[in-house]
Amino acid sequence: MTGITITGFNHIAYPISTREHTLPLYRDILGLAVIPSMVDGPAVIWTQMESGTMIHPIESSEPGKLGTFHLAFGVESVSDAITSLEASGIEISSSGERYDGQEFAFVNDPDGNRLEFASANDRKPHGRVCDEWGVTTNGDGPSSRHQKADAPIRVLSAEHVGVPITVRKRAITFYRDVVGLKIIPSMVETEEITWFGLRNGSMLHLVETEKGDAHTYHGGFVVEDFDGAINTIQQLDAKNIRIGDRLDGRRALHFDDPDGNHVELVSNNPARSGHRVADEWGYTKDI
Repeated sequence: MTGITITGFNHIAYPISTREHTLPLYRDILGLAVIPSMVDGPAVIWTQMESGTMIHPIESSEPGKLGTFHLAFGVESVSDAITSLEASGIEISSSGERYDGQEFAFVNDPDGNRLEFASANDRKPHGRVCDEWGVTTNGDGPSSRHQKADAPIRVLSAEHVGVPITVRKRAITFYRDVVGLKIIPSMVETEEITWFGLRNGSMLHLVETEKGDAHTYHGGFVVEDFDGAINTIQQLDAKNIRIGDRLDGRRALHFDDPDGNHVELVSNNPARSGHRVADEWGYTKDI
């Protein structure tokens, strides 16, 4: 049994070119709040949805070349997670504590995807403040928060994160047996996607793909008004728009952000369950 207790997603990091180019989508259209960053790196922007889960757009350090994605799981205890990971032979690439007392540890999964295990935010006072572009400094006042009250789309929570993998059984063994996630039935037709359920109801989707297909990495975010979101994204003339229905009754809207990152918006209706079953490797069928 793993010693890691996953509570949900702490944040998803998207690589972007510049904040001026891409942040307006997340702040002004999707309605995420810009909050003070708790790291020293000036390229990292912290934004937050209503559930508390964050998206961290990270500016490129090299013009014309984007950085990499990473996913941060929230955990009850980072020290317990480190102990459990090391006992399984997983190398901790870095660990530490942020300005607000949040502890963290980074590892790589078997496909080289960067993963973070993080404790809760705001564990101690920090005095950090930011402007509407996420530029953060140390200050004496209350923590700042910048949010567009009239944003056309209201993102409520992170429903799932899709992570690319190349060898199904190797990846499932890591996420199931080392990280401690539970396989649940997939609600899409393709067999290349394995669904895992987290304690708070969110999900991890492992997507078998060609190595290097970064476009597979994406966040799926629940929105208050799905039809309104479709109209808004279509008016933006976003690239690679695709709309579909899942087998659990939820609808999904896929599109690219201004830097070509894959974004998915999901309808807020109750998901239907109980009509499909999955085996130990995530292969799912109707019952």
